[in-house]
Amino acid sequence: MKIIKKENQDNKIKYTIQVDEKEWEEYQKHSFASLSKSVFLPGFRKGKVPLNLLKEKISLQEIINNCLRKVINEQYKKLISDKQFDNENAIEDALAIDVIKANEKELEIIYEFEKYPNITLPNYKNIKLSYKKELATDDDVQRELNYLTKNDTMLSPKQTQVIEKGDMVNFDFKGFIDNKPFAGGESKGYELEIGSNNFIPGFEEKMIGLKKDDTKTIEVTFPKDYHAKDMANKKANFELKINDVKTIIKPEINREFVEKLKIPNVNDEKTLKEFIKKQITDQKNYYNRQQAITSISHFLMKQSKLDYVPKTLLDNEIKRLNDDTNKKASESNLSRDEYIYKTLGYKEITAYDQKVLENAKNNLTLVMSLEKIIEDLKLDVSQKELNDHLEKMTKIYGMKLEDLKARLNNNFEGIKTFILQEKVFDKLIELNTK
Repeated sequence: MKIIKKENQDNKIKYTIQVDEKEWEEYQKHSFASLSKSVFLPGFRKGKVPLNLLKEKISLQEIINNCLRKVINEQYKKLISDKQFDNENAIEDALAIDVIKANEKELEIIYEFEKYPNITLPNYKNIKLSYKKELATDDDVQRELNYLTKNDTMLSPKQTQVIEKGDMVNFDFKGFIDNKPFAGGESKGYELEIGSNNFIPGFEEKMIGLKKDDTKTIEVTFPKDYHAKDMANKKANFELKINDVKTIIKPEINREFVEKLKIPNVNDEKTLKEFIKKQITDQKNYYNRQQAITSISHFLMKQSKLDYVPKTLLDNEIKRLNDDTNKKASESNLSRDEYIYKTLGYKEITAYDQKVLENAKNNLTLVMSLEKIIEDLKLDVSQKELNDHLEKMTKIYGMKLEDLKARLNNNFEGIKTFILQEKVFDKLIELNTK
């Protein structure tokens, strides 16, 4: 293979290559041999047709067409490993191919690559994050213990019938905001453990001291971050009627109880609480990290600037997003349009298409921003980091390391990309956490 022309245009790089004449001759020979096997003539066994008759039946154009795909793929591999290839600017996946000369003696091919866009990064060391690491509280641990012991918990009638922390109360309630009932604000025979913190802050505390058959109206305020935004930070009045008060008798957390849970290396109350605390801490910090990643991603998508968006990559991302929509529509037993209208809530397909285009551009901007930051921060994946990740994968999938490597064909580029992405987000969180 010989590069006979290289054109560096605004957003593209074109390579015109010429295949070596002897190599091109060998390709044609193999192609002819392959086509010969399928030729059948009366009076001759398959594969035994004389050469002179085969040449009459198989045209030069058939031979060339038959081997072009193989030639194009193999010459592409040679091109991108050639020292003249601009691997810093050319996007290898953003490729168009044109065969400009193909005859018995000559083969010339143009490989046209889109360039990586120039990207202007914002100050990624000044992203406003509310990220913080958290530890599980004693209340968190107790709440989980209550859940684990729920099936073995017994309720006993309470003689005084006066509500105290830790009691199970059966009651009716009806809630009002601005003197108007609201959706989900009414229930009868509702059971609540006082002190479980399952209701609006302050609700359970204001029930303490009430007794069976008491009625009372209490006032509470919904949290600022309440999931129903139209109710967040609003005051509400609840009319209560206490139906019954019972004492909760919880099982003893002894070795027998703990062993039934079948948690490795957990054999008593102390180790159970330690296990629960770690699990909840990990969950909280995973959630907080995901929230921070979302904030970072939105910041980079909005503030980073590309001088152009590579069309091939954009088309591929649009296809990926549409394929995802099609898959979800199929899983919902809906047509694509029904899913877009009914589930996604779009009124026009054009509005959906516009959103897909916007999301595709944002996704590409994010990916290229992260790649640039990785380069700026000189982040890399060490062999130890790769090995550690592979070890984790073997435990998740229950596979031996050699079997996992065989399944991956010893190609770890995708895994390295994943590890790098995790590292860059961790670094960005570190840089923006005070």
